[in-house]
Amino acid sequence: MSTENFEFDVAISFLQQDENLAFQLNNLLKESVKTFLYSEQQKKLAGRDGEELFNRVFFKESRIVVVLYRDTWGNSPWTKIEETAIRNRGFEFGYDFVTFIPLDKPVNPPKWLPKNRLWIGLERWGIESAASVIESRIQEFGGNITIETLADKVKKSEDKILFAQQRERILTGQEGFDFARLESENLISEFKNQITEINQKLPDWNLRQDINNNNGIDIVSYGLLLSIQHYHNPDYIFINIFQRNDFEGNKSLGSTRLKFDISKLNEKGWSDKESGKNFKTSAVIAEIWLNNFFEIISKERLKRN
Repeated sequence: MSTENFEFDVAISFLQQDENLAFQLNNLLKESVKTFLYSEQQKKLAGRDGEELFNRVFFKESRIVVVLYRDTWGNSPWTKIEETAIRNRGFEFGYDFVTFIPLDKPVNPPKWLPKNRLWIGLERWGIESAASVIESRIQEFGGNITIETLADKVKKSEDKILFAQQRERILTGQEGFDFARLESENLISEFKNQITEINQKLPDWNLRQDINNNNGIDIVSYGLLLSIQHYHNPDYIFINIFQRNDFEGNKSLGSTRLKFDISKLNEKGWSDKESGKNFKTSAVIAEIWLNNFFEIISKERLKRN
């Protein structure tokens, strides 16, 4: 495969539980190389065929690939697509392009992966050293590393301060409240629209939408409940997946608390309520949580069939 004309220098594959680590790695790399990270590419993904895009990126458009690896990697909808693309590329061109960062103990590499492939252990290397190793791999594959000058750092620092001031002014005023109300409605609409599409393609899943008492919606199927709520404050959204049980009470299978936020690109969306990090648009949040919900439904259907 040619070492030129890549859209990205590195594509990062990860499970949702390792999203924070993926963001850390991406933040260390993105100023010096072109990175592909799902959440960072949300605008580009909007309205496109995600499966076709992911397959193309991991098969031919990324100079190298980094996998934050667990035994369950390759089982989720997106990592399954990424694994297939990586294997197809490896079969055709060899596996030199891929680097694995194992996160489980003990390490159980995929059976299809050659034993001489490069692994980066975070306990030994640390995240910053791992980023440096990845930059070296990019250079080995013909990529260029952009060196940040002192002037670049000063400009970036000033821009960061200015953005923080503007963001705080908006979020604490009436304008921010109005934006949050509209975006909470947009988030609910994203869930509704995607559920409508799924119901058309998979009618036997029996997905049902109900308006709940907390200004949101409940999505029900096979004794499972995906609940999106924002109570009386549009600034905050609560998302929960429950196993329903009328006798013992609902059992939580996963949850998140989000607060309205504005990105540096002036996108409206949501960040983690506690940390204020990991900004995502409403469309991406809906897709991530529906993917989680559908994985659980699939397992429940297998049990019953």
